[in-house]
Amino acid sequence: MRPVHLVPAGVVLLALGTIAGVAQFTAPAAPGQGHPALAPQQVAVTSAARACPPIPGGGSGTVAFLAGSPAASPSGPGQAELAPLPLAGAAVRALSPIRAAGPGALSMLAAPAAQSAGQQAATVLSGWSVTASGTMAQAMEAEEATSAGLASVRCGAPGSDIWFVGPGQQGGAAHVQLDLMNVDALPASVDVGIVTDAGAVQAGGDTGITVPPHQTVIESLTSVAAGASVAAIEVRTSIGRVAADVSESSPHGGTASWLPSAAMPSTQLVIPGVPPSGSTAGLYIVVPGSANARVGVLAITAQGRYRPFGSQTVDLPADSASYVPLTPLGGTAALELTANVPVTAAVLVPGSGLGAFTAATAPISEQAVVAGNTTGSGLSATVVLSAPAGPARVRLTEVAATAGAASSQVVTVPAGHTLTVPATLPRGARHGSAFAIVITPLAGSGPLYAARVETQGQNTVASIIPALSALTTITLPSVRDSYDAISP
Repeated sequence: MRPVHLVPAGVVLLALGTIAGVAQFTAPAAPGQGHPALAPQQVAVTSAARACPPIPGGGSGTVAFLAGSPAASPSGPGQAELAPLPLAGAAVRALSPIRAAGPGALSMLAAPAAQSAGQQAATVLSGWSVTASGTMAQAMEAEEATSAGLASVRCGAPGSDIWFVGPGQQGGAAHVQLDLMNVDALPASVDVGIVTDAGAVQAGGDTGITVPPHQTVIESLTSVAAGASVAAIEVRTSIGRVAADVSESSPHGGTASWLPSAAMPSTQLVIPGVPPSGSTAGLYIVVPGSANARVGVLAITAQGRYRPFGSQTVDLPADSASYVPLTPLGGTAALELTANVPVTAAVLVPGSGLGAFTAATAPISEQAVVAGNTTGSGLSATVVLSAPAGPARVRLTEVAATAGAASSQVVTVPAGHTLTVPATLPRGARHGSAFAIVITPLAGSGPLYAARVETQGQNTVASIIPALSALTTITLPSVRDSYDAISP
């Protein structure tokens, strides 16, 4: 055994005192004296990662991917690859790299079914990581899509605190499944919190879940949500980070519906892309704190603003999740929620299966991308743009997988209104092929919220994808002399 050398406590204190003294003498006395603070800097995004959940039922799938711009950076275009994230403990056969096309081009990546290692290969459930570097990391978006190119769920960015809100078993969700994916080289430890209409649920088996590096863990939350009409799910990591997805299926079977992640709890929220439907849509709100909430709901429509509940607020108990039926909103709309305490929320629009969900999002910064869109065979795509404050001028660009096939237009959204714009396949693209939509607020625009809505026929909502920012640059904050600069 190697000897252990102990350092006397006095030596440690002396060393710390010396460091503190040096810091005191070298730190600037005031801004502008000595060494001024470095100004915030805009730097290009050079690496990005997303994770796509396992294909329901296993088997192969398709990932719609778009990133970067056709003009490569001086350091080169970089690359983007798709790789399996098998279930924890499963060994899979190595795959040749699945690479996306160059920057600015839509790629429909075929993800084969993962096969277990060994002489008798069998299909293994697997999530998928999408990693990109260089220019290919800028404005990156990836979505799991059907073979026709229709996005069903966004491939999520890894995080440490992620929220979902939707129905529980009593609200029509016969099965609730949580997928946790780790794209990093270190393990992650995850705690899952559940809040229902009856209050917080103690889920002892859903704390301290270990998600190994480059693997997937699937948790069933069906029993936890068994007696609940509403279930809000918080995924929080104490070590590392994960990407997470929640799927719910109805008692009658059929295709599972995906819950989009909702914005962090806040006193002001906007839920974009709420289309009309043949039956009543539902608003799901979670109040995660210890104080009761008073929530005002404002609909932002093509005709302007109006309050679907009149002058009344929606009063909700603390530490609970609630369902509020929505009266018809007079067309496609966004919902603006204002509360006295932080809340987060989502909307379920009836459709096939449970229906389609949209959730509270942040306003679009730089641009947003929805990669998986299609038209034909009764499907039509629209972009729903809402400007709750000042007017917004927006460039909409459709990009097809066909080389050089793209179209663009600029539209104006009046302040306090919602504008619905049909999305069409660019000229020169093959009929029925997939295409991506890039949503870019132009200089001087007010806050913009958006979603892509796909409908089948006249009234059936097939898919809603709330639009999230796809950044090309990030801001590095200003730095001054500080111990924080050397903290791990």
